[in-house]
Amino acid sequence: MKAFTDSWVDRFSTIYAEAPLAELSWFTAAPGPELVKLVIDGVIRRGDCVVDLGSGPGVDAVFLAAQGMKVTGVDLSAAALERARAWAALAGVEVDFVHGDVLDVPLLDGLADVVTDSFVFHNMRDEARAAYAGQVHRLLRPGGLFVLNSFSDHMVAGTGPRRVTSAEILATFDSGRFDCVDLRLYRNLPTADKPDQIHWIGQFRARR
Repeated sequence: MKAFTDSWVDRFSTIYAEAPLAELSWFTAAPGPELVKLVIDGVIRRGDCVVDLGSGPGVDAVFLAAQGMKVTGVDLSAAALERARAWAALAGVEVDFVHGDVLDVPLLDGLADVVTDSFVFHNMRDEARAAYAGQVHRLLRPGGLFVLNSFSDHMVAGTGPRRVTSAEILATFDSGRFDCVDLRLYRNLPTADKPDQIHWIGQFRARR
């Protein structure tokens, strides 16, 4: 089963190798504000083992490693991983960046205290969602935390991936494997194409 449409995979196979990061509409050069808050509030703690799914050029992964977490980033794009390793080296932190499919993550069961997804889920095919939730659950220890950032259906129309409803998120991640701790909207950094960035932030605990 493929997680994403062929056109999306084809795009990501080249865009990280060819485009300056500043030209990518989703690149902010900073970790997401809600992720920062989770670290400030001690929800994600120093020493936690974190798996960042769809880690891209490594912005979130490097931030978390700099805060003392043990971080593994997973991405399908070899070019993105190359840039992420350069970013980590520049920051002087250790992150294990792994080439892999989010539907078949090459990591051991139950190794993570936290799994993060920064804008991966909303790009998925509908039929891949249950398998993805299964991978997230497999990677987490019992009681571990899944943090989801996603486009929302409250955003204005524009370019990019489709918008996701709360019902779609809950149907995927609150259906027997997880307990929903928090799911709410927040305003993220504006971009030229999307001046009104209204996203979901969700927290889900893996059931024991």
